Amino acid sequence: MKLINLDYYILTDEKWLFFVIDQLISNSIKYVNYNGCILIRCHIENNNLILTIYDNGIGIKQEDLSRVFNKGFTGNNGRVNTKSTGLGLYLVKSLCDKVGYTIFIKSKINCYTAVSIGFPNFSDKKI
Repeated sequence: MKLINLDYYILTDEKWLFFVIDQLISNSIKYVNYNGCILIRCHIENNNLILTIYDNGIGIKQEDLSRVFNKGFTGNNGRVNTKSTGLGLYLVKSLCDKVGYTIFIKSKINCYTAVSIGFPNFSDKKI
């Protein structure tokens, strides 16, 4: 796992943010190969702090991307590779909506998945 440029403060609920990040990292671990890589990085874009969790795992089909945050949706990867419930990303999206984060996902099958969360309330003051 690689961590890049994470020294920022954000104003948020620590418990819910931990749940969101834990779920996203757990998904990355679930779908990356043994020699795979998970990268977590931050950058600033349009006055938001963007946290991206990237993995070079099995990816998500383009036709499934628009549904990954739907309640109960598992897609082919979830049905074949693990015992997925289709609730993890649904809960992540619901929590992000409630606390004012934006969340979006990009992926290419057999290549990568990148989930990004935008935080409007942050400080660029380094720790």
